[in-house]
Amino acid sequence: MHMRLERQEALRFIRPYVLMSVLREIDPSDRLLDLVAEPVRSYLRGRTDTVRCIITSLTDEEAGGDLYEELRRQDARPLEHAQVDSDDEEEPPDLNWMPGPSIHRQGKAAGMASHETHSSGSGSGGTGDILSMLVGIYGSKELFVNEYRVILADKLLSNLNFDTDKEVHNLELLKLRFGELSMRQCEIMIKDIDDSKRIVNNIHSTMKTKNEITDKGKNGENKAAAAEPVVDAAIVSHIFWPALQREELKHHPRIQFELDQFSVEYARLKNPRRLVWLEQLGNVQLDLEVVEYDPNGTAITEVRTFSCSPLHATLISHFEDQDQWSPTDLSNETGVWVDVVKKKMSYWINHRVVRMVPSEKNSGGEHLVYELAASDDDSVMIGNEEEEDEGEGGHVSLGAQEEEAMQVFESYIFGMLTNMGQLPLERIHNMLKTFVTGSDHRYDKNPQQLSVFLQQMCKEEKLECGPDGMYKLVKKN
Repeated sequence: MHMRLERQEALRFIRPYVLMSVLREIDPSDRLLDLVAEPVRSYLRGRTDTVRCIITSLTDEEAGGDLYEELRRQDARPLEHAQVDSDDEEEPPDLNWMPGPSIHRQGKAAGMASHETHSSGSGSGGTGDILSMLVGIYGSKELFVNEYRVILADKLLSNLNFDTDKEVHNLELLKLRFGELSMRQCEIMIKDIDDSKRIVNNIHSTMKTKNEITDKGKNGENKAAAAEPVVDAAIVSHIFWPALQREELKHHPRIQFELDQFSVEYARLKNPRRLVWLEQLGNVQLDLEVVEYDPNGTAITEVRTFSCSPLHATLISHFEDQDQWSPTDLSNETGVWVDVVKKKMSYWINHRVVRMVPSEKNSGGEHLVYELAASDDDSVMIGNEEEEDEGEGGHVSLGAQEEEAMQVFESYIFGMLTNMGQLPLERIHNMLKTFVTGSDHRYDKNPQQLSVFLQQMCKEEKLECGPDGMYKLVKKN
């Protein structure tokens, strides 16, 4: 709830940009616009979720509103052609430049002067559109492209039907604005999903044929008993995707058997390639048989369908093997921390599938264990309300992305200090901006963020900082 409120607050500050075209009609030189918009720019620049809110508004019809329509403008131009800031030193000076009139001047003469100033190219974006103004807050489109990759990865991996039509449409529109080369990795991500759909269909067809032959050999009349393949897979080229979550998980043997069968067929189809499963990513459609009792005490079997994570499915599958499980035993079986097991089991407790009861053996010092709950049992203990919302979980590991980027920055810093001995913070900051621009992990930190990172390296005894603020490598004996 807190996160959603903050996102709505950011969107509230983004929406005034849509109304700024009125100020451009009043003052085409954009100096009045700059004066009004600067506090909003400063606020948005200081938020960590601004870029995500902008990209979501551009690509999501329900959340977008005016920004969603902005991306679909017929007269929109690529950001490279948008008018840049007049202080940009890369542009040659205009010898015919004249200062614009005061925004307090009134009358026709002021309007004529403002029109001339606008046409001569002064101002901070007189011919720009709303999107170019929002990108101009950060001065770089790479931040927006990288954020779109993260959002696109979550959407593609959450799409159980391999339907990419909507994402292809959004991608083509973003290409027109951000450039085709900037969106090359996103294009490959969508192609991976389209290829996955074709590969999965081929593997399912092969597996189904083999199952029919096997079942026919066992019982010639029971031809319709062939088991349907139950595993789909999004097969990604990890080099072009953002860093995905890689938490370890030991699946239940029945689930692992299905995954292994799919892997074998993939290896035959795509030899010598092999699948590397990301165990905790994905979605499981699970049918559970629940015994209900009517008022007369008659047992009625009901099938309930759940959509859950692989970890949830593995945990509940273990109750087919034995009636009671302690959190520690489930942790040992799955290879997941006990605290995580308790948090995930809250899902099944809250759905009245599992309950917590006193332990008879009291093994391991645990007084409560899990067991399957009866449908008419009103004593089911409610699980931890802090369990995450299933719809909010993402597939992209933002922490892993940040850690990977920091490792790249760290290698550059080691190289600088090895060659130059010692450097101040500002010099390191400027060199990182110069040399890391063309890498996969663009340097987008400010001096304050870099200072925190350098201090962390000092705590890890990788660097040392002298009284004069000069950083150098720690000499190892």
